Amino acid sequence: MTLMQDSLLTRFREGHFDACEALFNTYWDALYQYALRILGSEEDAQDLVQDLFVELWERREYLEISTHIRIYLFSATRKKILRKFRDDGLKQKHLEKFILHGELRSELTLSTLIHKDILSQLQEDLQTLPAKEKAVFECYYFEELSIREIAIKNGTAEQTVRNQLSNAHRKALPLIHKLLMLI
Repeated sequence: MTLMQDSLLTRFREGHFDACEALFNTYWDALYQYALRILGSEEDAQDLVQDLFVELWERREYLEISTHIRIYLFSATRKKILRKFRDDGLKQKHLEKFILHGELRSELTLSTLIHKDILSQLQEDLQTLPAKEKAVFECYYFEELSIREIAIKNGTAEQTVRNQLSNAHRKALPLIHKLLMLI
């Protein structure tokens, strides 16, 4: 992160609303256009991006941003879109449309693999993981939950979730490579 970005984020975390306004004014339009292309609805795109900034403001003290803020914001927008699709029951219908707008193709996680047959194969292969690691893996990649959200959901420490996810990654990597060979 640049010194300027680090300073802006520090002020944001400390509750300086002018820092929130600066982030909003800098990234609003790009995030809105991204959401609009995928959702196809101006109202939904506006609501989604506004909700994102409200949530960021509410969680400002706990934000852990280790990448450029633009990447973080687009990734957070992508996750909100996926959650909206899931919540609206439209995930399967719109996933192809979402992937076509691959501005963040390098950032997409296993969500890009959600093709019915491949997902089915992955879930079958994940049965070989220990139950807790499998649950954490599915929460993180399929439900798009954060480490903190998973820890709260499971009633465990965040470090425990990180350890379980790390173990699941190590064990699932050969399975994922096998699936990538099928694509």
